Amino acid sequence: MNIRFLLTVLISCLPVAAIFADQTDEVKKQINKIKKSTQYIYAESTAPTEADAQNYAEEKLYDEINKWVATQKKMKNSPNLVVNNKKSLWTTLSMPRGTNMFRSFIYVKKSDIIPTDNATIISNENLTVEKTLAPVLPEAVKAIAACTEYADMAAKIKAMKAEGKIKSYARYASLDKPEDYYLAIYNRDGKVVAVLTPGTERRNVKTNKPDSVKNYGGCGAIGFNL
Repeated sequence: MNIRFLLTVLISCLPVAAIFADQTDEVKKQINKIKKSTQYIYAESTAPTEADAQNYAEEKLYDEINKWVATQKKMKNSPNLVVNNKKSLWTTLSMPRGTNMFRSFIYVKKSDIIPTDNATIISNENLTVEKTLAPVLPEAVKAIAACTEYADMAAKIKAMKAEGKIKSYARYASLDKPEDYYLAIYNRDGKVVAVLTPGTERRNVKTNKPDSVKNYGGCGAIGFNL
Protein backbone atom coordinates (compact mmCIF):
# COMPACT_ATOMS: atom_id res chain seq x y z
CA MET A 1 0.00 0.00 0.00
CA ASN A 2 1.41 3.35 -0.99
CA ILE A 3 -0.38 6.42 0.40
CA ARG A 4 0.06 9.75 -1.41
CA PHE A 5 1.04 12.57 0.94
CA LEU A 6 -0.72 15.80 0.12
CA LEU A 7 0.82 18.11 2.69
CA THR A 8 3.70 18.48 5.09
CA VAL A 9 3.05 21.60 7.15
CA LEU A 10 3.16 23.45 9.00
CA ILE A 11 39.62 30.70 15.42
CA SER A 12 47.10 29.01 16.73
CA CYS A 13 46.46 29.11 20.45
CA LEU A 14 42.91 28.13 20.53
CA PRO A 15 42.58 24.38 19.98
CA VAL A 16 39.68 22.82 18.17
CA ALA A 17 37.45 21.47 20.93
CA ALA A 18 34.13 19.72 21.02
CA ILE A 19 32.36 22.21 23.25
CA PHE A 20 28.82 21.39 22.39
CA ALA A 21 28.91 17.76 23.51
CA ASP A 22 26.23 18.49 26.08
CA GLN A 23 23.84 19.67 23.38
CA THR A 24 24.58 16.53 21.38
CA ASP A 25 23.82 14.39 24.43
CA GLU A 26 20.56 16.28 24.90
CA VAL A 27 19.52 15.53 21.33
CA LYS A 28 20.27 11.85 21.88
CA LYS A 29 18.11 11.90 25.01
CA GLN A 30 15.23 13.39 23.04
CA ILE A 31 15.61 10.75 20.35
CA ASN A 32 15.64 7.90 22.87
CA LYS A 33 12.55 9.33 24.58
CA ILE A 34 10.65 9.43 21.30
CA LYS A 35 11.72 5.89 20.41
CA LYS A 36 10.36 4.58 23.71
CA SER A 37 7.00 6.27 23.22
CA THR A 38 4.18 4.59 21.33
CA GLN A 39 2.79 7.98 20.25
CA TYR A 40 5.28 8.54 17.42
CA ILE A 41 6.31 7.15 14.06
CA TYR A 42 9.97 7.84 13.34
CA ALA A 43 12.89 7.14 11.02
CA GLU A 44 16.60 7.90 11.05
CA SER A 45 19.55 7.84 8.71
CA THR A 46 23.30 8.53 8.84
CA ALA A 47 25.15 10.04 5.87
CA PRO A 48 28.27 12.12 5.03
CA THR A 49 26.16 15.27 4.55
CA GLU A 50 23.28 16.71 6.53
CA ALA A 51 21.09 17.02 3.44
CA ASP A 52 21.54 13.37 2.45
CA ALA A 53 20.85 12.20 5.99
CA GLN A 54 17.63 14.22 6.10
CA ASN A 55 16.45 13.07 2.68
CA TYR A 56 17.05 9.39 3.44
CA ALA A 57 15.36 9.69 6.83
CA GLU A 58 12.33 11.37 5.27
CA GLU A 59 11.95 8.60 2.70
CA LYS A 60 12.09 6.01 5.48
CA LEU A 61 9.55 7.97 7.53
CA TYR A 62 6.98 7.84 4.73
CA ASP A 63 7.53 4.09 4.42
CA GLU A 64 6.97 3.69 8.16
CA ILE A 65 3.82 5.80 8.00
CA ASN A 66 2.46 3.62 5.20
CA LYS A 67 3.16 0.46 7.22
CA TRP A 68 1.38 1.90 10.24
CA VAL A 69 -1.59 3.16 8.25
CA ALA A 70 -2.05 -0.32 6.79
CA THR A 71 -2.82 -1.56 10.32
CA GLN A 72 -5.42 1.11 11.02
CA LYS A 73 -8.97 0.23 10.01
CA LYS A 74 -10.10 3.84 9.76
CA MET A 75 -7.14 4.90 7.62
CA LYS A 76 -6.01 2.04 5.40
CA ASN A 77 -8.66 2.66 2.77
CA SER A 78 -8.08 6.40 2.57
CA PRO A 79 -6.30 7.41 -0.66
CA ASN A 80 -4.70 10.50 0.87
CA LEU A 81 -3.14 11.59 4.13
CA VAL A 82 -2.37 14.96 5.64
CA VAL A 83 0.77 14.88 7.81
CA ASN A 84 0.95 17.82 10.21
CA ASN A 85 3.80 18.96 12.45
CA LYS A 86 6.58 16.77 11.10
CA LYS A 87 9.74 17.49 13.11
CA SER A 88 13.41 16.57 12.87
CA LEU A 89 16.48 16.32 15.09
CA TRP A 90 20.05 15.98 13.89
CA THR A 91 23.52 15.62 15.33
CA THR A 92 27.03 14.73 14.18
CA LEU A 93 28.50 11.36 14.99
CA SER A 94 32.25 10.97 15.45
CA MET A 95 33.35 8.08 13.28
CA PRO A 96 36.66 6.16 12.93
CA ARG A 97 39.61 8.06 11.44
CA GLY A 98 38.14 11.41 12.44
CA THR A 99 35.34 11.53 9.88
CA ASN A 100 32.10 13.11 10.96
CA MET A 101 28.77 11.76 9.82
CA PHE A 102 25.40 13.42 10.12
CA ARG A 103 22.55 11.63 11.83
CA SER A 104 19.06 12.76 11.00
CA PHE A 105 16.04 11.69 13.02
CA ILE A 106 12.57 12.60 11.76
CA TYR A 107 9.34 11.91 13.56
CA VAL A 108 5.65 12.65 13.62
CA LYS A 109 2.91 12.06 16.14
CA LYS A 110 0.44 9.40 15.09
CA SER A 111 -2.38 11.73 16.09
CA ASP A 112 -1.12 14.28 13.51
CA ILE A 113 -1.74 11.90 10.62
CA ILE A 114 -5.18 12.62 9.20
CA PRO A 115 -6.94 10.53 6.52
CA THR A 116 -8.72 12.41 3.75
CA ASP A 117 -10.88 10.85 1.07
CA ASN A 118 -11.18 13.99 -1.01
CA ALA A 119 -9.03 17.01 -0.21
CA THR A 120 -8.23 20.25 -1.97
CA ILE A 121 -5.31 22.25 -0.57
CA ILE A 122 -5.92 26.00 -0.74
CA SER A 123 -3.26 28.53 0.22
CA ASN A 124 -4.38 31.01 2.85
CA GLU A 125 -3.98 34.41 1.23
CA ASN A 126 -4.86 36.16 4.49
CA LEU A 127 -1.65 35.07 6.16
CA THR A 128 0.88 37.84 6.75
CA VAL A 129 4.18 37.10 5.04
CA GLU A 130 7.18 38.04 7.16
CA LYS A 131 9.84 39.84 5.16
CA THR A 132 13.27 39.84 6.75
CA LEU A 133 15.74 42.43 5.52
CA ALA A 134 19.39 41.43 5.42
CA PRO A 135 21.24 43.25 8.22
CA VAL A 136 24.14 45.60 7.59
CA LEU A 137 27.09 43.71 9.05
CA PRO A 138 30.30 45.27 10.41
CA GLU A 139 33.27 44.76 8.09
CA ALA A 140 35.07 42.71 10.76
CA VAL A 141 32.19 40.26 10.91
CA LYS A 142 32.03 40.01 7.12
CA ALA A 143 35.76 39.28 6.96
CA ILE A 144 35.54 36.51 9.57
CA ALA A 145 32.44 35.00 8.00
CA ALA A 146 34.29 34.82 4.67
CA CYS A 147 36.84 32.39 6.17
CA THR A 148 36.33 28.72 5.47
CA GLU A 149 39.36 27.30 7.31
CA TYR A 150 39.87 27.39 11.08
CA ALA A 151 43.52 28.50 10.77
CA ASP A 152 42.57 31.47 8.57
CA MET A 153 39.72 32.46 10.84
CA ALA A 154 41.89 32.23 14.00
CA ALA A 155 44.65 34.31 12.42
CA LYS A 156 42.19 36.95 11.24
CA ILE A 157 40.56 37.31 14.65
CA LYS A 158 43.96 37.60 16.32
CA ALA A 159 45.07 40.25 13.80
CA MET A 160 41.85 42.25 14.18
CA LYS A 161 42.27 42.25 17.94
CA ALA A 162 45.77 43.70 17.50
CA GLU A 163 44.36 46.33 15.12
CA GLY A 164 41.60 47.29 17.56
CA LYS A 165 38.79 46.11 15.28
CA ILE A 166 37.79 43.46 17.81
CA LYS A 167 37.54 44.21 21.53
CA SER A 168 38.09 40.69 22.81
CA TYR A 169 37.85 37.03 21.90
CA ALA A 170 37.97 33.69 23.70
CA ARG A 171 36.99 30.06 23.41
CA TYR A 172 33.30 29.49 23.97
CA ALA A 173 33.83 27.68 27.29
CA SER A 174 35.71 30.73 28.64
CA LEU A 175 32.98 33.25 27.87
CA ASP A 176 31.16 34.63 30.90
CA LYS A 177 28.17 35.75 28.84
CA PRO A 178 28.19 33.93 25.49
CA GLU A 179 25.10 35.83 24.35
CA ASP A 180 27.18 39.05 24.15
CA TYR A 181 29.48 37.59 21.50
CA TYR A 182 29.45 36.66 17.86
CA LEU A 183 30.32 32.99 17.53
CA ALA A 184 32.62 31.61 14.82
CA ILE A 185 31.87 27.87 14.80
CA TYR A 186 34.19 25.23 13.39
CA ASN A 187 34.12 21.46 13.16
CA ARG A 188 36.71 18.81 13.97
CA ASP A 189 38.03 18.89 10.42
CA GLY A 190 39.04 22.53 10.92
CA LYS A 191 36.31 23.94 8.70
CA VAL A 192 34.35 27.07 9.62
CA VAL A 193 30.74 25.99 9.42
CA ALA A 194 28.91 29.12 10.64
CA VAL A 195 29.15 32.56 12.21
CA LEU A 196 26.25 33.44 14.50
CA THR A 197 25.10 36.84 15.69
CA PRO A 198 25.05 37.75 19.42
CA GLY A 199 21.90 37.44 21.51
CA THR A 200 19.67 34.74 22.91
CA GLU A 201 17.98 34.35 19.54
CA ARG A 202 20.89 34.13 17.13
CA ARG A 203 20.92 34.33 13.36
CA ASN A 204 23.32 32.82 10.85
CA VAL A 205 25.40 35.67 9.35
CA LYS A 206 25.50 34.10 5.87
CA THR A 207 21.89 33.04 5.55
CA ASN A 208 20.23 35.60 7.86
CA LYS A 209 18.06 32.75 9.13
CA PRO A 210 17.48 31.86 12.78
CA ASP A 211 20.23 29.57 14.05
CA SER A 212 21.52 28.22 17.34
CA VAL A 213 24.59 26.60 18.89
CA LYS A 214 22.35 23.57 19.45
CA ASN A 215 22.55 22.93 15.72
CA TYR A 216 26.32 22.36 15.86
CA GLY A 217 26.85 19.44 18.17
CA GLY A 218 30.45 18.22 18.28
CA CYS A 219 31.81 21.56 17.09
CA GLY A 220 33.95 24.23 18.76
CA ALA A 221 33.55 28.01 18.70
CA ILE A 222 35.33 31.28 19.26
CA GLY A 223 33.38 34.18 20.66
CA PHE A 224 34.34 37.71 19.67
CA ASN A 225 32.83 41.12 20.25
CA LEU A 226 33.32 44.48 18.56
